[in-house]
Amino acid sequence: MKHLITMLIVDDHPIVLEGTKNLFQENDDIIIDTESDATCVIQRIKNKPYDIYLIDINMPLENGINLARNIKAFQSNAAVILYTGDDITDYYPLILERKIEGILAKTASKEQILRTVRAIANGEIVLPKNFLDFLDDKFKLQDAKDIHLNEKEKKILRLIAEGHTNKAIAIELNIPQRTTERYLTQLFSLLNVDSRTEAVNLAERMNLL
Repeated sequence: MKHLITMLIVDDHPIVLEGTKNLFQENDDIIIDTESDATCVIQRIKNKPYDIYLIDINMPLENGINLARNIKAFQSNAAVILYTGDDITDYYPLILERKIEGILAKTASKEQILRTVRAIANGEIVLPKNFLDFLDDKFKLQDAKDIHLNEKEKKILRLIAEGHTNKAIAIELNIPQRTTERYLTQLFSLLNVDSRTEAVNLAERMNLL
């Protein structure tokens, strides 16, 4: 017997709400209900909880982020997919902070939306590939909190940021170019980066310059 997936779509725009619902009309394994008033959701699911909640982030009465938190507080096994017309990368920190199972752009294809819903119903977490880049940056920032650079290392970073070549840095510091290259290798290792650009970007975010 096919397992039925129950899902509540929450969006304050009736046309978008109906359009999203219609994406699932030919899929008899997914049972869809809709809600346009986010403030009614918690009272509604007291009588009828759902497997998955597809929630628009930007709603006037209660934004989707707060609603997701409230749903999870009330129903611990609830799976939430945030749905937005904005750049989804802006919301990556929330995925970790609020333990969100998935995030979709409103420009996502029907196939992508269906694949995401079914995967999450199967207990999987579905995230964009570039979420790994966000995690990598996050861990680098955490590691960088304990980094303390000496004055020479800070000066080398500033020279890199200004676009100086290895030769120019060597002249500025009055040291051999080979020594400059060794300093750069040590600095990149300390910052856990692989390039000048990464070193400068990390240093700027951590106010190391």
